Amino acid sequence: MARNLLLAIGLPLGVFLLLVLAVEHWGDRLPNWLRRLSGRSALLWNIGIGLIIALSLLRWLLQR
Repeated sequence: MARNLLLAIGLPLGVFLLLVLAVEHWGDRLPNWLRRLSGRSALLWNIGIGLIIALSLLRWLLQR
């Protein structure tokens, strides 16, 4: 069960943290595809990541 929880919660959270670190490191030198994405509202991204984490946790709880 712990392995499934790690995959369900850890993987999306890890990807999110890596992207945040990449954006912080590159600053104004973002690639074009990231520059286009960074122009959008952060609220939309936060809701999306929150939904991924919440639904992963719900799936793990329902499988227990």
